[in-house]
Order: sequence, then structure tokens, then C-alpha cells
Amino acid sequence: MAGSWKIDVPATQSVIAATATSVADLQEPIGQLQGALLGVAGSVPSPVVQAALGALVDAVIVPVTQELVSRSVTVLESTAEAVGHYSAGDLTMASTAARGAASMPAGWVHSMGPQPLPN
Repeated sequence: MAGSWKIDVPATQSVIAATATSVADLQEPIGQLQGALLGVAGSVPSPVVQAALGALVDAVIVPVTQELVSRSVTVLESTAEAVGHYSAGDLTMASTAARGAASMPAGWVHSMGPQPLPN
């Protein structure tokens, strides 16, 4: 894969946490929406309208909102996991580079002498 990756891990984790809070905050308005629709259904004198609103809540509102929250949580968890792997890999790479540099004899760069440029 061409290009470079430079992820600001703390900033990314902060965005993930803020987004997770926003998703969690959806629970209350979703419940209020469901309650409002059921409240309207209860106040309408028509059994047909009551049944239709109840079916709307049961067959559409509940499954769609549950899917919305579930997918959002999955995306957030997966993103957090990917950022964790990136961070761990970045630390491993830095540690490996530091060990490699530390194992080189003193003055090794200068002992190589001038090097021709590639054609």
C-alpha cells in the first residue's frame, strides 16, 4: 500500500469516545419516539389506527433503531480495535528500529565512506 499513515492516536480515541457517547445518548430519544407513537395510538379512537401505529413501532421503529445502534457500536468497536493495533504496531516498529540502531558499531555511518548515487 503506497502512502504513509500518521494517525494521532489520542485524538482518534477521543473522537471514538465522543461518538460512542452520542450513540449512547440516542437511547433516550428513541424510547421517547416509541412512547410518543404508542401514546398517539392510545389516544386515537380508531382501533385500525391504533393497530397500524403499534405495528409501525413493532415492525419498523424498533428494528430500525436497534439496527442503527448495533451497527454504530460495531463500527466504533472495530475502529477502536484498529487504532489499538496501529498504535501497538507503531510502538513495536519504533522499538525494533531503536534496538537495531543501538546494535550498530560506533561510527558505522562514517566508515561506509561516500556512496555513489543510484542511476
